[in-house]
Amino acid sequence: MKKNILNTVFCAVLFFAATMPFREFFRVMEVTEMRPAAGLTPVLGLMTGVPGALGCALGNFIADLMSGYSLRICAAGFPAQLFYGIFPYAVWRFIKMRSKDSSPFFRLNNVKNLMRYIVIILTNSMLMAVWLGIIFSAFGMSPFFSSATLMVLFNNWVFGMILGIPVVVLITRIKSGKKQKTITLNERFVLIFILLGVVPAGMTGVFAYIDLSGVIDDPLNMWNHIYIYVAASITVIFLITVIVLSYIEKYITIPIESLADVAKSYVSSGKSKKDGEFIAAQCENLIKIRNETGTLADAFRKMVLNLDDYIDNMTEVTAERERISAELDVAAKIQASMLPSVFPPFPDRNEFELYADMQPAREVGGDFYDFFLVDESTIAVVMADVSGKGVPAALFMVIAKTLIKNNAQDGKSPKEVFEAVNNILCENNDAGMFVTAFMGYLDIPSGKFSYVNAGHNPPLIRNSQSEHGRRFEWLKLNPGFVLAGMEDMCYTQYEIALKPGDELFLYTDGVTEAVNNENKLFTDPLLLETANSYIDLPLKEFTVSIKREIDKFAGNAEQADDITMLVLRYKGE
Repeated sequence: MKKNILNTVFCAVLFFAATMPFREFFRVMEVTEMRPAAGLTPVLGLMTGVPGALGCALGNFIADLMSGYSLRICAAGFPAQLFYGIFPYAVWRFIKMRSKDSSPFFRLNNVKNLMRYIVIILTNSMLMAVWLGIIFSAFGMSPFFSSATLMVLFNNWVFGMILGIPVVVLITRIKSGKKQKTITLNERFVLIFILLGVVPAGMTGVFAYIDLSGVIDDPLNMWNHIYIYVAASITVIFLITVIVLSYIEKYITIPIESLADVAKSYVSSGKSKKDGEFIAAQCENLIKIRNETGTLADAFRKMVLNLDDYIDNMTEVTAERERISAELDVAAKIQASMLPSVFPPFPDRNEFELYADMQPAREVGGDFYDFFLVDESTIAVVMADVSGKGVPAALFMVIAKTLIKNNAQDGKSPKEVFEAVNNILCENNDAGMFVTAFMGYLDIPSGKFSYVNAGHNPPLIRNSQSEHGRRFEWLKLNPGFVLAGMEDMCYTQYEIALKPGDELFLYTDGVTEAVNNENKLFTDPLLLETANSYIDLPLKEFTVSIKREIDKFAGNAEQADDITMLVLRYKGE
């Protein structure tokens, strides 16, 4: 009730403010004038219902009294003005019920509603002209069929279009502003065209008034001529507007909105095969439109069907990848379990210390290290790198590691081990894989270290009694040829004497060839400098420090190769 009262008061004040200035300056007859406010009554009634119609009737009644009209005229004009506001609302309510329109209020959002508005305003203007014609005749002011009745018809029709349409648009935006932040494409086209149609119609009236105001003395005759020009202009303009908008609505805006709704529905759906088939079926009607919209609908239909197939394929691929990933996890655990991982490895042996670590670039890697007692007085250390990465390298790594350990524990020297393993690996090596490896035997009581190299990176050695200040240096050796590269290779065995406190640092090329964001390598000189920066640390902290420096150097660059390190410190008897 409070809202209705406020609407009534607001509409009364608005109508009164819009009609009073024209009472003196544009008076046509004793009881009427050129009144733009006549365009407000049907619009406010249409948009707000009875409160709007009642408010306009009250505003008109008060304005008539203040203008000096007789009470009989004011009393007769009140129900006429009330009917003039209620009729459009009643017609719209009837149309809503018949068409099952769910809109909460009238909107000029399509050609059909524009046509309804035009018919409602024209019919309402005719009824109002008949009503006022009867009043004019009853009070002896003019005959029923007269230029005064014609002027009322034209006045209401012209301002119902020129002033009424912008007011409808404004009220629509105010009412839907919070609920609907954007307007549809079709509604945008309709509003643009009808507002552009209102402007030239209004300009026609202005120019007609300027031309005729000094030519025709009789105000009633003059305004009838002006209204005829404007009415003709409105008829032509809106006829063209309706034809153009009908074409645009049928072939452009509505199909595009329908396609947008279909796309939105597909995005918000579960994207199952059933959803895709339903969306494709909805596109079939749009494809029949022989323009770019139909082409777009056809492309979207094909995209949806192709996407459904792609999703099916991706589901299968993902399931397969998950299966492979699970198997790779198991393979990684198996590979890790094959490498010695308990440190210290020989708690009851105090003659030496050992620590090793491997971080593969993928789930499984091709690098491996190993250490084992050949006998009670000899320990063997191995560092190797299989060509390639991933599962093939891991499989070849298992074979190479097993062969090296088995041959070493058969009592062979490092040289003999590599020569025997090389020939075995060359057999049936159709994949062309190879292994770079370094192997050494440490005679624990004497410190004698016998070693052989098969194309691997030269280790670092730190001589605790060196004249160079106990710093790491490169171990002197010839690189030798890789394992599994060529049968019947001969390898050179070297020998040095380790003193208590001496250290050997074995590694793979994943250390020196670590790459940073600028595609630069970690390099051998930087490794030597880094190793000498962390001398005398416990072996685990030593390898962790070097790995930390590699990570710092690489930055965000992806690890490209396996990183494997082994440190042996000889302590003597």
